[in-house]
Amino acid sequence: MGCLLGIAIFPLFLRAKMKEGVFEQEIIQTLRPVILKHSKWAMKQKPVTVTAYKAVRSAGGIHDFYSEGDYWWPDPKDPAAPYIQRDGMTNPANFVEHRKAMIRFSRIVGALASAYRLNPDKKYVQQALRHLKAWFVDAETMMNPNLLYAQAIQGRFTGRGIGIIDTIHLMEVAQGVKIFEDDPNFPQAAKDAIDRWFATYLRWLTTHQYGIDERSEER
Repeated sequence: MGCLLGIAIFPLFLRAKMKEGVFEQEIIQTLRPVILKHSKWAMKQKPVTVTAYKAVRSAGGIHDFYSEGDYWWPDPKDPAAPYIQRDGMTNPANFVEHRKAMIRFSRIVGALASAYRLNPDKKYVQQALRHLKAWFVDAETMMNPNLLYAQAIQGRFTGRGIGIIDTIHLMEVAQGVKIFEDDPNFPQAAKDAIDRWFATYLRWLTTHQYGIDERSEER
């Protein structure tokens, strides 16, 4: 969606009149068909969270997000030994289901939020809430608010700080929540529960060694 926005907005920017609102309206009209297409798809989707996929190599539980380092493979000399690195070669047997589920989640919320901006229909809020509650609120399906087991390497690390990048897709989810949160069909209780999830995740991100190391690495 980001690429589509960039492609559509740039030529409009060059042609935009200086009158207030004209630029925005041109963007809306250009993107409307794409937004409606994506929202139609999103309205049909059922919630799918990390609990839908069991990660047998994970050191965590069913509610823990899990992913594996891309370039790490079983040792052909000893399948029971720690994985070995093959730089630039992605292991197709890696567990990627949690990543895919989170990407799908962000696409759904982003599509619904975009459609809501065009037409603030409660159906978009209600559908988004189904997915938001599944990921952040409902005890049976929610994801634990940490990344202790992301970017694991079998036999070496149960998780790594670099795995924090796997939740980059939650940025679109958080932006979607901001769009929906003032709608009367977005219950305060749900809003508070989602806020608590993100607050807990942020606290983990800024206090756990993984987050501290990654912040230091950026410097």
